[in-house]
Amino acid sequence: MMTTHQPRRTLTLVGLTTINIVIQLVIAAVVKYSTTHTHLWVLVAVYVVVLALNVGRFVVWGIIHTHFPIGIAYASSALLFPAILLMSYLYGEPVAWQQLLGVVLVMVGVVALVRDA
Repeated sequence: MMTTHQPRRTLTLVGLTTINIVIQLVIAAVVKYSTTHTHLWVLVAVYVVVLALNVGRFVVWGIIHTHFPIGIAYASSALLFPAILLMSYLYGEPVAWQQLLGVVLVMVGVVALVRDA
């Protein structure tokens, strides 16, 4: 049974997970960008940016783990899969129907787990 606090908890989980995913996507884009450059200063800048973003992810994960059970926290992180698939598509990489089906199946499972968080 859903209490009046359940929608707020679910919204909090989705919000924190979204922040975590956006940070992961930015890291992926920065690293992908760095592969096209060989200048030392670019690689050092990428290292610093990635390190700082991962510290931010660590803080967000700490908040998530403080307020939610570990099973719900890690299941919600699977929301990264459709975002990565979209990012792959935007970079011009091929996306197969099997990947789409896999993402749909994972998302169905995540919704089933998280809806009563």
